[in-house]
Amino acid sequence: MHKVILVDDESFFRKGLRSLIDWKASGFEVTGEAANGEDALALIDEVHPELVITDIRMPVLDGLELIKQVTEKEGIHPQFIIISGHSDFKYAQQAVRYGVHDFILKPIDQEEIEETLRSLSNTITEQKLVVERNIEIKKAVLLDNLIYGKVNDEESYVFSRELSLSSAAEYYYLILEVNGLPESPSEAAPDSKVKEKITKIFRDICDPHVGVFIQELEQGSYGLLIPSTYLNLFQRQICHFVNWINGLLTNNMTQAVTFYIGPAVPKLCLLKDSFEAAKNAREYKYFYEDKNIILSKDIVNDKSITYTELEDSYYHLLIEQIEENTSMAIMGTIDKIFLQFASKKMARVAVKASINRFVHAILKIIKNMEGEVSNLKNFQTMLQLQNYNLTLQQLRKLFLEFVLESKEMINILRKQSSDGEAHKIKQFVDSHYRENMSLKSIAAKFYMNPVYLGQLFKKTYGIYFKDYLLQVRINEAKKLLRQSELKIYEIAERVGFNNTDYFVTMFGKFEKITPSEYRNKLLEKRKV
Repeated sequence: MHKVILVDDESFFRKGLRSLIDWKASGFEVTGEAANGEDALALIDEVHPELVITDIRMPVLDGLELIKQVTEKEGIHPQFIIISGHSDFKYAQQAVRYGVHDFILKPIDQEEIEETLRSLSNTITEQKLVVERNIEIKKAVLLDNLIYGKVNDEESYVFSRELSLSSAAEYYYLILEVNGLPESPSEAAPDSKVKEKITKIFRDICDPHVGVFIQELEQGSYGLLIPSTYLNLFQRQICHFVNWINGLLTNNMTQAVTFYIGPAVPKLCLLKDSFEAAKNAREYKYFYEDKNIILSKDIVNDKSITYTELEDSYYHLLIEQIEENTSMAIMGTIDKIFLQFASKKMARVAVKASINRFVHAILKIIKNMEGEVSNLKNFQTMLQLQNYNLTLQQLRKLFLEFVLESKEMINILRKQSSDGEAHKIKQFVDSHYRENMSLKSIAAKFYMNPVYLGQLFKKTYGIYFKDYLLQVRINEAKKLLRQSELKIYEIAERVGFNNTDYFVTMFGKFEKITPSEYRNKLLEKRKV
């Protein structure tokens, strides 16, 4: 409903106009009256009406002078309709010059003025939408330029005046994450209307003249500019403000929300610093598992977070348990893995990279067994894990479901083909090649006939078991020769050879060169 004020020196006329017109049906609400132009000026500044209906001839300040003074002011101006008992062409001419919407003569025709009001109401609504869209576009461009440092001090000052931000003493950048997965692959975020919900909550508690500055960063992540004027009702404390927002969102949404708060900056042109700090705070999400509000100032002095992945032993252990089809052992190992994420204080990107490594290793096993990985329920989700905001518990649940489902598929594939047994043997060799093993000992471990195992392995992989074991050991030896300063006998022991001479002989057989010559050749290449 648009606001309108009535200006006429005759009170009975104003009352008559109030009662004559169906204001609500016409799209307006009368929010004030004035008996002269001077009082009307003050009322316009107070009420900010979209329409002023005024007489021309009034004491103190007449209608045309009122219109002139209002239109000469900066800012958004109301529309004007003149109602007069005088049909002087000069008045109408001046009214047109000032951009008056209509000039209506007394006595008033009810249908005529209501039709005028309905038409004007539609026009004002459309104009408001255009203005709001333009403001939102300007805000989006401004925020984007600010967080990437593309706005200088002078430009930010102009923007702050245009967008009513100049009264703020400080500015914060807040990143808000909505945790969870979309209900269907076609959804862009866990809650397709989350941006509207956030905007509505902010509008309800913030200064309407300032508005809401929000931008979509990634799927389910939003960035907000928080001027210090937002904090007037919260003891000027950003934490109190965010706690309040968190409570309102909790009541309006089913998804868990995580907040990252950058430090206050004194100028808009410095907002990039607050943004970068808030973005960096996101890496501490799993470090502060029990918190959903993370302040960048709390982590400034904390350098203990690590970006390294898990130890290889966890990968080998979990893959082995998946192939052995032991659900309880798998769940226990996954618990240990997630305890490692916490104890090693791993950054979010490192946690997801570790999970990603598990996922690709498992998918590789299924593909090698000629399974269809796309049949896994969470196949696409696990491949796009970096795109989703998940709490540590959500991530654990999703990963466990994926692992258990993959285990079932691998078990079915193994039963469908004897190749599964050979694959199991191959995986064991890949993980335990350092140990003393032979075809006979492996066959005993997996309750198989040694002759059958040898035939099965040769048929599946095109190489004899003994040659494959030697090949794995020689490849690992080459890696150690490239990456370490270990002596030849130390390398021989590490890759499963009890005898150094035998190691050198086998190395020469496979590579046509001795281990020392292989290393020296590498050193010469590096010098060149």
